Amino acid sequence: MSSKPSDLAPQADRLVFSRFTQTDVPAFARVLSDPEVTRSIMAKATTPEHCLECAQQRIAWHNSNWDAEGYGVWALREKRPDASPSDPIIGWCGLTSTSHGPTPEILYGFARSHWGGGLATEAARATINWAFEGDICDSIDAVIFGVLNPGSSAVAGKLGMTRTGKMRFADFLPEQQLGRDVLDYEIWRLGKGACLDFRSLLFQAPFKAGLLVSAGVAGETETLTDLLAAAKKHPDGGDVDDTEIDRIVSEAFGRGIRDCDLDVFRISRLDWAEGRGV
Repeated sequence: MSSKPSDLAPQADRLVFSRFTQTDVPAFARVLSDPEVTRSIMAKATTPEHCLECAQQRIAWHNSNWDAEGYGVWALREKRPDASPSDPIIGWCGLTSTSHGPTPEILYGFARSHWGGGLATEAARATINWAFEGDICDSIDAVIFGVLNPGSSAVAGKLGMTRTGKMRFADFLPEQQLGRDVLDYEIWRLGKGACLDFRSLLFQAPFKAGLLVSAGVAGETETLTDLLAAAKKHPDGGDVDDTEIDRIVSEAFGRGIRDCDLDVFRISRLDWAEGRGV
């Protein structure tokens, strides 16, 4: 198995893969400023300053594996005849090492303006092909917030990945401080964050908060109080009365505490070679 990073990036029809640099921070921060993008990742992006900090932290994390493992996460740009390395990024995709096993995990995400066109599947397929053809690893995992991100579960299925089991959220969370930051973000998102559907937000944010509480990030009673107060201040909540907000938020939060498992998918080099991911 190779321990050195390949100089060749994955190849895709509509995307250009390149290593993240510090010049990508502002564009990456703009992607992360959309609460719909960050609802299914571990991030805190409540203010422009936090978005920049989050982008810097994630770039450092995404680049950290290259020397040690021979793989990492790439910045993604649109492939166009007049494309330039200075074009703003539209997403990210690549592999990261984990604390819960030797198999690397695939990560991918896109700005909302680029959802729905199959780019996540294209990026992930190119990354997996790069890893197996380059002898980087023998299998690849995807750990997905299935309830919060059914789109990623669908991508995993298109890639030929098989759900191999579940992982406790407490085992997935890398550190308590990050968990506290993300909990603050979810409470902010429930009260002030932009959303496509307020009723969906009433489920998403409390459910994720419940996951975080299940990992010991904060207490149950005070967190639920903060969630309920935030939800009743959201500017899009006018057509949902307080009684309904109480019910939806409380049920979602309780479910997050109880059903605190993430879905784990895997594809092996052999399965890939046999065409399961085509």
